[in-house]
Amino acid sequence: MPKIGRNDPCPCGSGKKYKHCHLPIEEAAQAEQLRLRRGVDTLIPKIIEAAQARAAAIPAAFDRFWDGKYTLDRLDELDDLEGRGAERFLIWFAFDYRLDDGRTLAEQLAAAEPAADEGAEDGADEGAAIELTEDERRLLGSWLGVHLRAYAVESIRKGHGLGVTDLVTGAPVEIEDHAASRRVELGEVLVAHLVPAGAHHYFGGAAAHLTEDTREKLREFLALHLEAIQRDQAGATWDDLLAARSEVLNHFVMQLPVEEPNPTMLENIIAQTRISLMLAGESLGIGKRSSEEE
Repeated sequence: MPKIGRNDPCPCGSGKKYKHCHLPIEEAAQAEQLRLRRGVDTLIPKIIEAAQARAAAIPAAFDRFWDGKYTLDRLDELDDLEGRGAERFLIWFAFDYRLDDGRTLAEQLAAAEPAADEGAEDGADEGAAIELTEDERRLLGSWLGVHLRAYAVESIRKGHGLGVTDLVTGAPVEIEDHAASRRVELGEVLVAHLVPAGAHHYFGGAAAHLTEDTREKLREFLALHLEAIQRDQAGATWDDLLAARSEVLNHFVMQLPVEEPNPTMLENIIAQTRISLMLAGESLGIGKRSSEEE
C-alpha cells in the first residue's frame, strides 16, 4: 500500500488527519512491539545460561534428546555436527524436559519470586532463580506452553518475517525475524521453539531447517509416535505427544542426509520407526490382550 502522509486523511474514514487519528496509536503499538522484541533477545540467553547451570540434570536429558548418538563430552562440537545443536538442546532442556519436581526449567524460573533480597525464592530448586526485568518475567510467563514443534514455511516477507503453519495442526503463525526471512526458503520445514511476544512470534533459539520433501514423511513419522502413545494413553492428542516426547522431532532430524535429499532414506526412517515402536509396545505388553481375553 502507498505510504500514508502525516497530513493525509486517516484511512479509517474519521475525516481527521492521520497524525491526529491512528498514527499515534500505531506508533505506540510499534514501540511496544519493539520493547517486547528486545525482551526476547535478552531473555533467551538468560534461559540458556540457567540451563547450562543445571549440570546434574543435563546428562539424562542429553542422552534422551540425542537418542544416545552423542556423549556429553561432545557438547561443544554439536554446533558444527548438528547445525547449532548445542543451543537447540539447551532450549529443549529448558522448555520440554521435566526435572525431578515434575516442572520444566522454564516453569521453575517463572515461579521463582523476584529477589527482594539476596537468596529470596519461593521454594524453587537452588539455582532456578535468575534476575529478570518486568518485561522478561511477563514474557516467560506466556511461554510455559511452548514446546519443540515442526512448522512449514508458507510465505516469506524478505527483510521482515515469514508465515508458517504448524505441520500437524495446520495452525498459522506469523514470525518476525529479519535475518531468517532472507535465508529461509519457501516450502521448507523448521523444527523450532516459537515464542509469542505481542502481535508476533519469534524463534526461541536455533531452528533445524529441513527440505520440503520431508513434510509428509515427518507427518507420517509423528503419526506413528502418536499411535504408540495412544496405546498407552487412550485419547492422547498431538499436544500430548509433543508435551511428553517432543525430542522425537530431533530424532527424525538426526537421521536425515546432510548433503542432499534422499527419498529412499526417508522411507527407511519410517519403516525402522514402525518396527521399533511395534517392538517397544510388545515388550511392554501394550496393545496385547490378556490370556483370558484370548
